[in-house]
Amino acid sequence: MMIIYGIGLDSSARVTFQSHAHSDHFVSGNIIFSTKATKFLSHLKKSGLYKVVKFGKTFYLGDYKAKLYPAGHMLGSAQIYIEFDEFSLLYTGDVKWFKLRTAEKSRFRKADVLIIEATFGVPMYNFPSPKEAEKKLIAFVESALDKRKTPTLYANQMGKAQELLKILEVHGYTVKASRSIIKVAKVYEKFGIKFGNIDRNGEVVLRGFRTPKPENSLSPSELYVSGFGNLKLSNHADFWELIKIIEKVKPEKIYTVYGYAENFAKILRGLGYDATAIDRDCCLSCYKNI
Repeated sequence: MMIIYGIGLDSSARVTFQSHAHSDHFVSGNIIFSTKATKFLSHLKKSGLYKVVKFGKTFYLGDYKAKLYPAGHMLGSAQIYIEFDEFSLLYTGDVKWFKLRTAEKSRFRKADVLIIEATFGVPMYNFPSPKEAEKKLIAFVESALDKRKTPTLYANQMGKAQELLKILEVHGYTVKASRSIIKVAKVYEKFGIKFGNIDRNGEVVLRGFRTPKPENSLSPSELYVSGFGNLKLSNHADFWELIKIIEKVKPEKIYTVYGYAENFAKILRGLGYDATAIDRDCCLSCYKNI
């Protein structure tokens, strides 16, 4: 959440960009640039004048050319690339290297300056690939059902829950989902991601984070699905995915934000990068190198 040359990046400003529809990235402004899916999903909880932009299409933020690229974090999540007078900038927002079933595949391009999330920016976060995590999820569901228990999953109600719905549909399981999860799923369906397995008598129960027990008190038939949970099916890049993204972008300067920003910047400096951690609420024009 920051402002650069008067343009908001996941931060409220007169002209601003919202990377995706999770509430911690909500912004306000005279004009909010986003993808169509982000607009629709955001309108479930907030109003705002959104200017919809398609991936890869050039548009203008004031005097500056910009493009949106898929971030892979959830449906409609976007990175923004801006061409300023003296440098180009890529802001990732929340991002994922590996392809998820219900999000557009992320794309990365070279930029002089990279602002990258660091939610899991330390080496201990080394997640299984989405395919490997999916196998573990289905093994858990099958084991619980074999024991005549109802498998219950807890996940973020927007994004992660729909990913789980789709995985379970592919593997032939019906799901009893909470109302909030179904409400979001209906928006996903407007964008071609169908869920034919929602059933009030579903074999698997799917609930949002507002209703779960603490992780350490879950029963053997309950699973907390998150990068911080029992099953590491994350829609954020882990440490090694973040490194891959940086190698792809080839920036001259890196700013890290969110999560382990300080740790990640220190590690990157050790690898020879010019990296600085920044606060969520800042004005980048205050920094000497930008």
